[in-house]
Amino acid sequence: MAVDRQRIRRYRRQSFGYLDSAFEEMRRGGWSRTEDFLWGSLTLAVKGVALSRGEPVEGQEAVREYANQLGQEYRDRRIREAFTQLSTFADWVERVRELRYRVDRLVPVLEDISAAVELIVERQPWERRGGVAAMRVCGSRSVKEAW
Repeated sequence: MAVDRQRIRRYRRQSFGYLDSAFEEMRRGGWSRTEDFLWGSLTLAVKGVALSRGEPVEGQEAVREYANQLGQEYRDRRIREAFTQLSTFADWVERVRELRYRVDRLVPVLEDISAAVELIVERQPWERRGGVAAMRVCGSRSVKEAW
C-alpha cells in the first residue's frame, strides 16, 4: 500500500493546528472548545501515524485502540492514556467550576495530552528523516507557558 504523504502532512499540520487552538481556547476560558480541539488533535496525530505505516484507521474506537497500541509499543503512559484522560476532561472542568478549584489542576492533563500528540507525530516512521521540528506549531512550549 502506497503511503499518502500529502494526507499525512495534512493530518500532522491540522493536529498541531488544533493543539494550538486548544491552547488559545484555554486562555479564553472556552473549556468545551478546548476539549473539542484536543480530541481533533489527538485523533489526527494517531491517524497520521497509522497511515504512515500503511495501516489506516477509521472510526473513533479504532483510533483509540491504535493509540493504546502505540503507547504500548513506545512504552509511554501519556500515549496509552491520552483518550482516557480526554474522556474525563469535561468532568474535571466541571469540578473546577463547581468547587472553585484553581484551573491549574487541569494543567497536568493538558500537558500529558499535548505531549502525547507531539510524541505520536514525532515518531512517524518517515518523519525522522525530514524532521518534524519545522512543522511544529506549538514548539516545545509547555501548557503553562501557553496559558
